[in-house]
Amino acid sequence: MQLMAVSISGKMTDSLPKLVAHTARALIGAISDPVMLCAGNGTVTATNKAMLVFLQKTGATESAKIDGMSIFDVFPTNEEQLNKIISLCKSQSGIFPATLQMPDTANSSDQDRIPLQASMLQLNGNRPSHVLLRFLTLNSVSKHRFEELNATLRNKNKQLLIEREMARKDAHTGVWQRATLFEELPRYIQTSKDQSTPTSFVVIDLDDFKEINDRYGHPCGDLVLSSVGGLLLKACRSKDKVARIGGEEFAMILPNTSISEAQRACQRIRHNIKETIINYDDQIISITASFGVTEIADGDDSEDVYKRADYALYSAKKAGRDKVVSVAAALDDINIDADDGLSND
Repeated sequence: MQLMAVSISGKMTDSLPKLVAHTARALIGAISDPVMLCAGNGTVTATNKAMLVFLQKTGATESAKIDGMSIFDVFPTNEEQLNKIISLCKSQSGIFPATLQMPDTANSSDQDRIPLQASMLQLNGNRPSHVLLRFLTLNSVSKHRFEELNATLRNKNKQLLIEREMARKDAHTGVWQRATLFEELPRYIQTSKDQSTPTSFVVIDLDDFKEINDRYGHPCGDLVLSSVGGLLLKACRSKDKVARIGGEEFAMILPNTSISEAQRACQRIRHNIKETIINYDDQIISITASFGVTEIADGDDSEDVYKRADYALYSAKKAGRDKVVSVAAALDDINIDADDGLSND
């Protein structure tokens, strides 16, 4: 059985097994500084003894037990800051410095800002689930040292973000890798459902790409892939996501985009690809691409969405390549756009 090593700063190294309540309590109980563990919704799931003493001394609570309470009730004047901390931990890896306002028991009219460090832990499978808050009291670190530590952490976090983003991208094209796309797609599906907004998914395949590799060599093929990846990134909005999901196959997630809007966007991209001329070793390389488009529907999971878009792509290939084909959720509405079906909008 693998356990997670948690330092006093809350750094996460490995994933814990799912049934971890006793182990988590034992881990944070061994930390000398005040430590609190919260679920993603802010519910306090565990604290150590130092945390309870700290809360009573600062006047935050007189309760001997806060497990099960909301962290927003424990620190009612810090709701905005706590939301920022939890949101940051959910979205990024690293250890994040912050401060909270605490009532001063010696003078109730004053407010002390207490430094802390926060990070996200994986306590339920392989996905982030809990936020660990480590409070830095005056006994544990001086203000100057705290600022030094935070500056170091900020630099490390920036580097971690850069390295994480690089690891998520395809080396040849600069777009997401396949694994990144299918890791993120469920979140877009859920957002589309929660907000009742359309989101479309597109699969793109470069036509006759094998012939380019066979005739001109793999370096030429890599140049073609890089050019298409750059073209897709340039054609998409900042909120759209592009990935390379196979040898010559790409995919796009288009939030807030209906299937008809996605069709028109893909027709423009298809046209741009067809007009792209690639020079390689004094040779002129022309390329075309086929597109399969679908819109996320109620009850869809990632596999449903991909299979439907892939079916549309197959239909585009069967219709003669260099086509945009859309398929509705029920697979009973297939739309094959004409080659010149561009729309000005």
